Amino acid sequence: MQNLPIYLYDNNLDVILDLYPTVRGVNQVMYQHDLKIQKGIKNKVRIQFKNSDQKRVSISNTQTFVFSMFDTISQRLVLEKQLEVIETNTSTRGLALLTLTESDTMDLTKSSYQFSVKYRDPDDGTYLPTYANTYYGVAGTVHLAEDINPVLQPSQEIVSFNKSFNSFTNQYEHKSGNVYACPEYNSNTALHTMAMYMTGFRGTVYVQGTLYNSPQSFDRYVTIQTLFYDDFTGVDYVNFNGIFSYVRIMYVPATAPAEFDNDNPAYYGSFDKVLYRC
Repeated sequence: MQNLPIYLYDNNLDVILDLYPTVRGVNQVMYQHDLKIQKGIKNKVRIQFKNSDQKRVSISNTQTFVFSMFDTISQRLVLEKQLEVIETNTSTRGLALLTLTESDTMDLTKSSYQFSVKYRDPDDGTYLPTYANTYYGVAGTVHLAEDINPVLQPSQEIVSFNKSFNSFTNQYEHKSGNVYACPEYNSNTALHTMAMYMTGFRGTVYVQGTLYNSPQSFDRYVTIQTLFYDDFTGVDYVNFNGIFSYVRIMYVPATAPAEFDNDNPAYYGSFDKVLYRC
């Protein structure tokens, strides 16, 4: 049996806040460790304020500290959040909390950024710098990673259909090619979703699937669902379950009154495209 240890601990970051000009640093820090946060999930970072002598500095909830994150090349600001002071007693002296929600990092590219923490002067409302180390380095490095969730893959887009005449029904049929149905990824639920885009469409749509690994003939498909439309414009959705090797869409346009075949786009409209996700 394999054992897998999982570690649960706080993400801590030390910040130098020299508010006392008489304090001389004797325990100097060469560098600040890089901060690592995850995209697409809530991140909480405990920020410990110290002076240059590595002693914890008392802060209060009447003080304002702001975390800023910016692009390392263009210096463009991408995120700014106010810190929450959580100092309540001696054990939490100098502690503040940075909370980054899922929406804060959703639109950011996973990469390395710079960050800074600034302090608002209560006397005139201007901002003063805090430091990432004891050598007056203001900016630290934050790595935005995306390791905790799988990456959503784009849907398959079906835009071309092969037109053929069925001599048994005396109707034209429009069939997509063989669309891979990801059988290796499907579990017991094996959910498939299709979004069909239509403009004034009249006719019948067949959602079909096959278990053949190489369906060279279009006759090797079975119909999963049949849908009917009469002058429909918009997007219609269909969900179905099953493990298939390939799927396809076939639509049969409606025949206009007083006409002998169903080959009049001015009457049946258009079946524009399908977005498919397996």
